[in-house]
Amino acid sequence: MKKLVCLFLCAVLAFLPTVSSAAMRVGNKGENVRLLQQRLINLGILESKADGDYGQKTQHAVKEAQRLLILAGQPLEATGTADDATLACLFDESMEPALRTLCLGSSGSRVSEAQNRLMDLNLLDPPVDGAFGTTTEEAVRQFQLKLTELGAPVSRTDGVLDVPTQQLLFGDLAAWHYPAPVCFDESEPLQLTGEYLFSDACILMNATSGEVLFEHNSRRQMYPASTTKILTLLVALEMSDLSQTVTIPKAAAQVPEDSSLMPVSPGEKMTMESLLHGLMIRSGNDAANAVAALCCGDVDTFVDKMNEKAQQLGAYDSHFANPHGYQDENHYTTAYDLALLTRNGLTDPVFCRIVTALSYAMPETAMREARELKCTHEIFNPESEYYIPYAAGVKSGYTSAAGFCYVGAAQTKQGTLIAVVLHAPTRNRAWVDLRRLFAYGYATME
Repeated sequence: MKKLVCLFLCAVLAFLPTVSSAAMRVGNKGENVRLLQQRLINLGILESKADGDYGQKTQHAVKEAQRLLILAGQPLEATGTADDATLACLFDESMEPALRTLCLGSSGSRVSEAQNRLMDLNLLDPPVDGAFGTTTEEAVRQFQLKLTELGAPVSRTDGVLDVPTQQLLFGDLAAWHYPAPVCFDESEPLQLTGEYLFSDACILMNATSGEVLFEHNSRRQMYPASTTKILTLLVALEMSDLSQTVTIPKAAAQVPEDSSLMPVSPGEKMTMESLLHGLMIRSGNDAANAVAALCCGDVDTFVDKMNEKAQQLGAYDSHFANPHGYQDENHYTTAYDLALLTRNGLTDPVFCRIVTALSYAMPETAMREARELKCTHEIFNPESEYYIPYAAGVKSGYTSAAGFCYVGAAQTKQGTLIAVVLHAPTRNRAWVDLRRLFAYGYATME
């Protein structure tokens, strides 16, 4: 069918006048423009409607097609004007491989799809921006080189995503035993290794015994983002009365503008329990500062207490610079240390109640109406593909530097597990890692 359509379009274009009158450019309209647009759409070069109006988007798509044809050795110029020579190449089936190639300078949804796939292979970090730059080029090159090692029929190793490479990229890589998360067989949980996880560091710990069941870079110092609030909660529970009514201090407003907020306002009155639920469920940086100032008089003194507590619990590779986890070069921890802190917290029923709460009915205050704080993580939603049965708490976190982080617990009759994942490229990929770690743990404990 595709061949018939192409032949029909070629026949139509054969009746166009000479180059001087047939060349299409910005401002032209009509059926011939529409046919050109449809061809560019079919090639994945134009991401627009075939409306018969030769505008800027069509011009850009024609220029991109010309650029690809030039790279393939065609004697054209990248003008954005569809002259006879360009049209002849565009509707020549033998030119399709060149026109479907992605390389440095390409852009659009096809590039985004390739970037997502490269991320699935742990070859590319976020963001997925649809722009084929040097980072994407290097990721493609590494993919080609890896496949060469595995004995796959690779057409090139220069970072150009030609059609044969695309077919390999989106094909069944498990057939080549490609070691990447997207190739993992979840029906064999005990085959899990670090290569099959998206996160840069992780750990799985038996909460009862403290035994490490699985780890990958678990002692590497990394940014924790809002998983920091696990330690904030631990210290706060030692220094405060949950039933006490507190007045939110000015420190609550002294957080970066792009902070996650509970929100609370200086002068607002509520119980410490409400504030701590806002700290964990809403991940409020304002709540973290408020807790710190209420417990110790000022944030810096509270942070000193956090570091003292971390040392007491054996988290020797950690250092905390604030109570909320906002990015700071001097604020770091490890997957192992976070597991230790969480294991300690899970021995406290109040800590457990707060970190496993999926919602909290917050009473009204003089400054706002009553509201319900809700945790919306997909791992707790039975309707989600990322749902993890028996998962319970504990804390998520994200900054561009830290990536997606999560400290989670799961409990069945086999026992309680603690899993930590740090620097996952996306939230959903962090959930996949968490599911695989818990599955590994329960398979180990059977």
